[in-house]
Amino acid sequence: MAWDTASTPNKLFRRSRRQLTVWYTGVMAVVLGLSGFWVYEAIAHAHRVTADRELKSVAETVHNALEKTLTTNGQINGVSPNLLPNLCVAGEPCRVPFEPSRGHHGGGLYRGSYYFQVLSPERELMATAGTFPEGLPITSPEIAWQTLWDGEGTQYRQIALPIYDLNDQTYLGTLLVGRSFGDFAHYLTTIRWIILLSLPITMGLIAIASWWLAGLAMQPVQVSYRKIQQFTADAAHELRTPLTATQATAESVMRLPHISDEEAREMLQVITRQNHRLTSLVSDLLLLSRLDVQSTTAIAPCCLQDVLSDIEEELAALAIANDIQLILELPDEKPVTVIGNEEQLYRMVLNIVSNALQHTPLAGKVIIRLRQSVRTAFPEGEKRQALIIVEDTGTGIVPDEQLRIFDRFYRVNKDRSRQSGGSGLGLAISLAIAKAHEGSIQVQSQPGKGSAFTITLPLSS
Repeated sequence: MAWDTASTPNKLFRRSRRQLTVWYTGVMAVVLGLSGFWVYEAIAHAHRVTADRELKSVAETVHNALEKTLTTNGQINGVSPNLLPNLCVAGEPCRVPFEPSRGHHGGGLYRGSYYFQVLSPERELMATAGTFPEGLPITSPEIAWQTLWDGEGTQYRQIALPIYDLNDQTYLGTLLVGRSFGDFAHYLTTIRWIILLSLPITMGLIAIASWWLAGLAMQPVQVSYRKIQQFTADAAHELRTPLTATQATAESVMRLPHISDEEAREMLQVITRQNHRLTSLVSDLLLLSRLDVQSTTAIAPCCLQDVLSDIEEELAALAIANDIQLILELPDEKPVTVIGNEEQLYRMVLNIVSNALQHTPLAGKVIIRLRQSVRTAFPEGEKRQALIIVEDTGTGIVPDEQLRIFDRFYRVNKDRSRQSGGSGLGLAISLAIAKAHEGSIQVQSQPGKGSAFTITLPLSS
């Protein structure tokens, strides 16, 4: 999107585009930051739950085996080395104390670095197995779940299960089973780095996309702003012309030492004519303003044959004075009725027919036709509509100007329009009235061959 840095309006839009980009990027940064945090917490929670479930399963397996083999005098007999690798009973020499077995890491029963402790009822160490880390304190067996740290800061998770005699339920001791969370911490660190590194990259891409989207969002605003500027300039110009003429006339009268009745009457006629032009212009602007902010009011069934007949009667004298044939073709069938404001519908067609008469040369022709048609619409089905077609044999409109003739204050031939008293609001008012009645206006024209305006209105059911 191109921006003109030399103009104040474009500076305003460029600043607004930057602000929109900053807001888009900031909001997305907060959203992605919170999303990344909760994704990280969800992954960490899922791994904690999985690790605790695995730890509990291992502890229950070993606990069930110890309840069958642990005697009242603290002897452990017949426990498989796969359950308690590197078992070392207190008071007995250990061949390979606390050495990880190959089965412990090489696809055996456990995944991870587990350690096992069996405490007596007096909380004395009866046996150890697995890979008991250095610097890890012996904790109270009354607490079922604990989180511990060794001397190097590695985190461990531990569970305590009491051991009872299967026959008389005598308390024999407590089994402490724990495992290292070092691999888990390393995995979470990797996840954190991935999130932290991907966030600025993602934000950079979002900033570029936000700048582009802000430009697209500002385009219709800029177009509307330019139209408002153009409308304001045109309106000021149109209002200034009659005001300037009135002021000049009044000043010329005041400079004259003496003025006759005839001269005074001429001056008053000029002022009255300019005042009428100014009043008409203000009325048109007020009508357009009302049509912009609200739909048409005071609606009732309107017979289009009556409306078009009244228009033909009103403009017949103008057509004869300009040596133009004004022809009205109405259907012979029953009345064509629409729901709307009859005064506004009259104004809509009158503006188009008057415009056709103004741009049709001598010995030309203007034809007003009324037709009915059926249009297929989804999901409503078939919709009946009225067509008012105004054809002329005038000068025609070039294709580039056909898109602009409905703009406010736009004139195809400015000099001729001023001579005829037009302000360039007639077609704009007609289009606004058609839209207020859920209709439309289409134009087809060829330079030198004339134009055809087609007004489409929905028929009353």
